[in-house]
Amino acid sequence: MSETAPTRKIIIKDGLDNQDYLCITLIMGLMGAFFWAIRGTGGFGGTDGGALAGLGWAMLWVGFSQYGGYAKQRPYGHGAMAAAIICGITFGGMTGYGVYTAWVRGEFYLDYPQGMRPVGVWTGYLALFLCGIHWGGVTGAFMAWCAPAKAIGPLGWVLRILSGIAGAWLTLIFVRANPQLFLPFYSEGLYEIEENKTCIRALGSIQNIAPHVGLYLGFLAFEIARRDWRAVKVMAIMALGFAIPFAIGGAWHNGHSMSLQIDWWKNWEMTIGLGGGLSFGLVFFLFNQPTNPVVRPTTKIERILGLGFLMCATTWIVIRSAHEGFIKTHELTQLYDTRAGVAVFCILGALFMFVLWTVLSMRENQKLLQHPEYPVLPPKLVITILAIIVLAGYIT
Repeated sequence: MSETAPTRKIIIKDGLDNQDYLCITLIMGLMGAFFWAIRGTGGFGGTDGGALAGLGWAMLWVGFSQYGGYAKQRPYGHGAMAAAIICGITFGGMTGYGVYTAWVRGEFYLDYPQGMRPVGVWTGYLALFLCGIHWGGVTGAFMAWCAPAKAIGPLGWVLRILSGIAGAWLTLIFVRANPQLFLPFYSEGLYEIEENKTCIRALGSIQNIAPHVGLYLGFLAFEIARRDWRAVKVMAIMALGFAIPFAIGGAWHNGHSMSLQIDWWKNWEMTIGLGGGLSFGLVFFLFNQPTNPVVRPTTKIERILGLGFLMCATTWIVIRSAHEGFIKTHELTQLYDTRAGVAVFCILGALFMFVLWTVLSMRENQKLLQHPEYPVLPPKLVITILAIIVLAGYIT
């Protein structure tokens, strides 16, 4: 993710009006609901599901940045943004949050479904809010780094990273020192009993979430300290754009007691994806309109590693996970022996795609890469990857 010094702001008309940007935002949101509905389905748990959603939003972002022209003049219209979105959403998948959905219903379990106690519903909403904060916030930080309003040098990068690490470390220390602030009935010693597996799971989950939240807070504090208010706004919008639907959407879990045969969990996940996608669209509208007449430099290394490698790797993850999810969803145990073969096939396909991308990128003339109308990604490739994601969703 490269840094460039700010230049004189000049408004450029890109052929898009407010209705176009509204449509872009709605598409980001609706497709986000689809992405997040797949995330968490068989084969797409954890980081694998995050990789799928991140890849989908990254392709939409790059595609819409090229729509209407002036992609190179858009502050966040270059290939590094794809890497930022993919890495941010995938990184968020390293945390779990399923144990807190029962708290939203006012139910606290010692070892689900045994040992239920009533608990304040606010505890569940708070835990889900914190999970959404870091998922969107860290992604927003990576995005903001792609186009800082204020230039930053090597020393600034060191301080930025150290700020995030310090935030993660201090937050984890605070949570471990004060678990009673986050975990119901902690003073009763329930979390020390080996048989209370759900309690132990909640303890581990909140300690996993803590450094992720602290990482975001550390990055945010650094941008506030150096007064890069555009970065602060991007990070805040993305954090709240995920945290609010994470928490409010938790209300879907209260429908389990109803007679309607609806997948309430999936409605909650789709709410998260919808809200997260709308936050992407809002950032796109507010901060990604072309305002700079200077074409942003694009290096071949950035094109190969920052975009090509991650794009190929996550596409491989999507195809492999779709196969895994297909087996689990349809209980096709006879296909279990094919998993290794499919994995090898996906790896070889991704490797071939990456080598081809590398060769083509190296052969491109550097002047051509800087041309205002030269696409960050070929539109056909963007559509193909989105089609793979949609197909993966239907398969699973």
